[in-house]
Amino acid sequence: MKETGRKIPKGIVIIIILTIISGLILLTMSIFSFIVLISHGPLALMGPAFLLILGTTSILVSFGLYKRKGWSWSLLLILSGFGAAGYLLNMVNGNVFSIVGLVVNAIIIYYLYRPYVRKYFARPYK
Repeated sequence: MKETGRKIPKGIVIIIILTIISGLILLTMSIFSFIVLISHGPLALMGPAFLLILGTTSILVSFGLYKRKGWSWSLLLILSGFGAAGYLLNMVNGNVFSIVGLVVNAIIIYYLYRPYVRKYFARPYK
């Protein structure tokens, strides 16, 4: 059973804030994309639908992190891994500024594997 009196690590607070901000940006982008692309048919709406799913998932993960749910740790790890891969592909295609996103996602992945963070989310090493 999880302890109830433990303080949330500062790094997790920062990640929660960043995840909420990115989720809100993704949701806003999906809404505007839906509005612009609605007349182009259902195939054109796949991109906005993907943004909607990512934005909703990001908001869900941030609440899960706040509530100290183990599934949110796993889901954030997956999202950060895909994010890092996406930024790496952008860098290969010539977008040198994607290094910032790659580094941020790499830091999040590294931080999630810190022993005290794993312990906070009851994720022991196997």
